[in-house]
Amino acid sequence: MQFDTTILEFDKVKVLIKNKAETVLGKALVQEMTPSNNRLQIKLKLNETAHALRILMHYKTPPFGGIRDLSETLKKAQIYSVLRANEFLDIIGLIDATGNNVRFYKQVKELEINETYLDEYFNQLEAVPSLKKSIQMVITEDGYVSDSASNDLRRIRNQINIKQNRVKEKLNQIVQRESSSLVDTIVTFRNNRFVVPVKLSEKNNFKGTIIDYSSSGETVFMEPLVINEINNEISALLIEEEREVERILRELTILVANHYYPLSNNLKLLCQIDAIFAKAKFALDFECTMPEITENEVDLIKARHPLIPQEAVVANTIRFNEGERLIIVTGPNTGGKTVALKTMGLLSIMVQSGMLIPVKDESKTIIFENIFADIGDEQSIEQSLSTFSSHMTRIIHIIDHMSHGSLVLLDELGSGTDPKEGASLAISILEYLRVRGIYVIATTHYPELKAYAYNKEEIVNASVEFNVETLSPTYRLMLGTPGKSNALLISERLGLNESIIRYAKDVVLTSQSEVTDLINKLEKQGNTLDQKIQEYEALIHDGNRVVNDNEKLRKELIQQKADLNRKISIEQSQVIKETKDSALNLIKQLEELLSKNDLKEHEIAEMKFKVKNFNFDVEKTSSTTSHVYQVGDRVNILKFNRIGDLVKKQKNNQWMVKMGSMNSQFSEDEFDFVEEKQLEEKSKSRIKSKVVKRTSGELDLRGMRYEEARIALDKYIDDCLVSNMPFATIIHGFGTLTLRKLVKTYLDSNKAIARHRDGEGNEGGNGVTIVYFK
Repeated sequence: MQFDTTILEFDKVKVLIKNKAETVLGKALVQEMTPSNNRLQIKLKLNETAHALRILMHYKTPPFGGIRDLSETLKKAQIYSVLRANEFLDIIGLIDATGNNVRFYKQVKELEINETYLDEYFNQLEAVPSLKKSIQMVITEDGYVSDSASNDLRRIRNQINIKQNRVKEKLNQIVQRESSSLVDTIVTFRNNRFVVPVKLSEKNNFKGTIIDYSSSGETVFMEPLVINEINNEISALLIEEEREVERILRELTILVANHYYPLSNNLKLLCQIDAIFAKAKFALDFECTMPEITENEVDLIKARHPLIPQEAVVANTIRFNEGERLIIVTGPNTGGKTVALKTMGLLSIMVQSGMLIPVKDESKTIIFENIFADIGDEQSIEQSLSTFSSHMTRIIHIIDHMSHGSLVLLDELGSGTDPKEGASLAISILEYLRVRGIYVIATTHYPELKAYAYNKEEIVNASVEFNVETLSPTYRLMLGTPGKSNALLISERLGLNESIIRYAKDVVLTSQSEVTDLINKLEKQGNTLDQKIQEYEALIHDGNRVVNDNEKLRKELIQQKADLNRKISIEQSQVIKETKDSALNLIKQLEELLSKNDLKEHEIAEMKFKVKNFNFDVEKTSSTTSHVYQVGDRVNILKFNRIGDLVKKQKNNQWMVKMGSMNSQFSEDEFDFVEEKQLEEKSKSRIKSKVVKRTSGELDLRGMRYEEARIALDKYIDDCLVSNMPFATIIHGFGTLTLRKLVKTYLDSNKAIARHRDGEGNEGGNGVTIVYFK
């Protein structure tokens, strides 16, 4: 198994993907990625990346914050080498990241993303909250061993504080009394002992012990004799403190060692997940898709080279139909032949490394046993090799190591020598590769290879297009159309003498063979067919755009209708409420009159009953009466203003309607018709490259005024319901709690809300509210 990754610049692609990874070990895993020819392994890795891409498209990236490279730290703990305090904080970061990712994947499952390829990673994550609690009881957030870590440590530190305060008091007295002998009236700390800065000239007159000198030598840091004994006691306590801290950290290290396997496994899994999502982020940025893996068909539709700027790259279709093995590409220099070669080779290596590739949907490819490339001038002055010799040395290596099902890419085959001998040698090499079942793409300038290609069913002629009007290449690969020389036309347009051009044309015509005439005829037919195909693709594109515009307009009209119905309902409810209030007020007045006059009490009761039992709910009725409903029709539920699908017809014009993951029963006058049943498309395993625009999973109200926030909240909840979102996050912050009260009150009064709760610690705490929809 051999893959020419260096020649095809696979390492540069890995750098782009590595930059998407968020952890050190995740970046290392990306760097270690290599292609394989194991079909099952390749399919699994492709599906994992496609699953991650789907999560990115419909939700967000997993939380990788706090994950450091703890490989050495965990190894130290495993052999009971005492960890430092800050290393325990890194372990807490790993524990938190594990819990965050477990919760993240649980939320992904609630979004009804049905793929299971990443279950193996997320479901193996093992939370160890007890270890985190034990560490937090000992280590503070700033990486300091807490006084409460043990009773002995608290006692020792209390004694140290008491004695240090006594020393400071005595030193302050000395500083005041001996100020003339001091450089400055301060107390400092040198070599774990309290000292004062004494002038060099006064060191013999000052009663104390020399502890240190300043860098200039003019200041002597001395410990006064009166505090010597106390400083000795402090030094002894500091040693005792150090021993106690060491004992505490050793016990905590043993506790970490007992959790070595879940911690190391979590670290490994999280970094593998990071590497998978790095590939998915690359795929999202470059609009990549997963090609179908076939046995003998390659069809890379609109393939783009990922290392060429996306706004400049020209997409080309590269295709081996069943039974085809060789593509011979001819055309001018700098026309894009080499780029086409590299695109085929690099995208094949990417697929076989488990990466999605920048091609259109419905693309297909195969798993190559080996991928060889002879591209560019690799002559070596030190080895005294010419261009031709360098190419031949490389081709000999390829022939010696290739096997059935390999891909071989040959640039300028047979160049660097006599044209006739070079063409003969090139044909011989291609024939040798053809009969051995090798897939080959070769570029050449030799016209003899065009005729050779027409004689073999397994070989396809191709060329790179040249615009004769602008005298520049278009970089488009044209399969089935061999290239031709444009030297005479270019020379004529550049102004070469007409007589020279005419003579050259006569020479060319007299030297042309019948095969050349046939090739020219086929070239002309191929160009005409290619132009028709381009026109057809343009018509399809325009038609799809019109369909998309109409669908967008239809959905906007449905939304406007739903908004109008809701607005009318609110206005009607307000009118009825005001009427009810007026009626109740009238009853109150009548009751007051009753106590003074001879009004009949049963008449008052009758009026009160009528008012209180007034039907204040305005029933919404369907505006669609003529449509005959069928299973699968899409409808708008008037009561909830939500879109659903008809599942099953019940008795008395009742229907079972599916809204998201919920099934409910409604009568036909409780919903509006939206669209007819659509034929189900054949399910596809490939992930679409375009991101469908969805309602965001969170709403940030911070900084808004009360009324502005109320309007934004109302619209956002409507959008969530239309999008059938199962839950959402509303950020209101802490502040004066006004926005929080607004959110809670609104959610409590909305019948479409199943429940809501405050965020957890890692979600934003009381500064956010998580809302779940019915």
